[in-house]
Amino acid sequence: ADKGLLPAQHIVDTGYLSAGQRVQAQHDFGLDLVGPARVDSSWQAKAGKGFAMDAFTIDWDAQHVTCPMGVHSSSWSPATDGGTPVVKVKFSATDCQACPHRSDCVGPIATRRIMTFKTRDEYIALQAARQRQTTPEFRSLYALRAGVEGTISQGVRAFDLRRSRYFGQAKTHLQHVATAAAMNLVRLVHWILGDTPARTRRSHFSRLVRAQAAS
Repeated sequence: ADKGLLPAQHIVDTGYLSAGQRVQAQHDFGLDLVGPARVDSSWQAKAGKGFAMDAFTIDWDAQHVTCPMGVHSSSWSPATDGGTPVVKVKFSATDCQACPHRSDCVGPIATRRIMTFKTRDEYIALQAARQRQTTPEFRSLYALRAGVEGTISQGVRAFDLRRSRYFGQAKTHLQHVATAAAMNLVRLVHWILGDTPARTRRSHFSRLVRAQAAS
């Protein structure tokens, strides 16, 4: 930012994509963080049949939430969760117990729906990111990161990129330039020979987990 070299978009992995980081990057730098957002980890979302958070309608100005059955929440309380500002919302136990979908919404034991979600800007940013990552445009854009990661992996594994053979920044820079040129030549030869890029390596354990999940 100090050098005026900020990109319009920064393609990163999920570790750099909290809702707060998205909002801060946009607010402080006008920067769009691009990457896969964390999915809803609630049991309702995992079950696929309950009422997950995105099934509810939030009225930020009126400070209430409406469930899929049209019932409004009974309380709205700003709070903190691990030092992070959040909003805690509760529905009336009377309304929830009379609902025919109660077990799918609150579970077999709870008497009413209680939810915690992020503040307005962060919640909207997270929902927008989750929606965007379902589009073909996002998949095409994020594929650029796979190319970057593949280039780094090739440089480290095949060209010993993390080790400098010389003392001094100038000589190390020259080594980096030579390494980049060598990588380009190797890739050019593979392209001329018609070699296809290798598939992403997977450990024996990860392949076993996938096989068990498929069966």
